Amino acid sequence: MEEKLKTLAKWLQEVTNSDFGYDSYSDGKLEDAIAQSQAETCNIIGGYLEEILAMSDEQIETELKQK
Repeated sequence: MEEKLKTLAKWLQEVTNSDFGYDSYSDGKLEDAIAQSQAETCNIIGGYLEEILAMSDEQIETELKQK
């Protein structure tokens, strides 16, 4: 399962505008901004996932207790 999550984290960090069907030749600025925002969100989630996977069991327990 951990290897699958690592793969997902990697994929999310590699998402670009074009993954959301954005075409710079036919789409406008609003579409570009939306696609950019979606790609950035995926990249951030991938980073968080990678960070969580790198945590020790103690760190995870501490985080769960804080929330």
